[in-house]
Amino acid sequence: MLIGELMRARTHEYLATSPMDPEYMPGLRAPATSMQVDALEALAGQPLDPGYRKFLSLTDGLDGFQSTMPLLGCRDWEDPERSGLATMFRDIVLETGPLDEVGLPEETHVFPVHVNVDGSKGVLMLHTGAPAVERFWWTGAGDNMFFHTFRDLVAYVTNSLSYVPRHLD
Repeated sequence: MLIGELMRARTHEYLATSPMDPEYMPGLRAPATSMQVDALEALAGQPLDPGYRKFLSLTDGLDGFQSTMPLLGCRDWEDPERSGLATMFRDIVLETGPLDEVGLPEETHVFPVHVNVDGSKGVLMLHTGAPAVERFWWTGAGDNMFFHTFRDLVAYVTNSLSYVPRHLD
C-alpha cells in the first residue's frame, strides 16, 4: 500500500510539471525473481532489509523514487551507468570520513540503494553484523538522516511529515 501511495505522489508531481519528460516518468518495474534478490544480497555483502526484499519481489526498483532518481533494484546492477554511479557514491562516502564520525562502527557494511543523478547524495543500506537500530542512511549534500527500516524510508519520501528520521547535528 505504501508503494501505491508513493506512486500516486510521484505521478502527481510528474503530471504537474511542464513539459513532461518521459525520461523522468515514475514507474514500477517487473518483480525480481528470488534468485535475483539472493544475488543482490550476495553483492551487497549483507542481509537485505525485509521491507526492501519484499519491495523487490513486487517491483524490481522504482523509477522516480525521489526526484529523478530510481530506487535501485536487482537489474540496475547490470547497468554499468547506474551501478557505477552507485558504487562511486558509496566509495566517496567511505573515503570522506570514518563511519564512527556518524555513529556507525567501522565494520559496518554499506550498500547503495538510491543515488541522485550527479552522485552527490543517496541512501545506503547498513549492516553491522549485530541487530541494528537503523538500516538506512540518507547522506550527501549536507544531509545525514537515519531510518530504522525500508518502510520508514519510503514513508518519509512519500510524505516527509509521516516519519521523523534521526538527524546528525
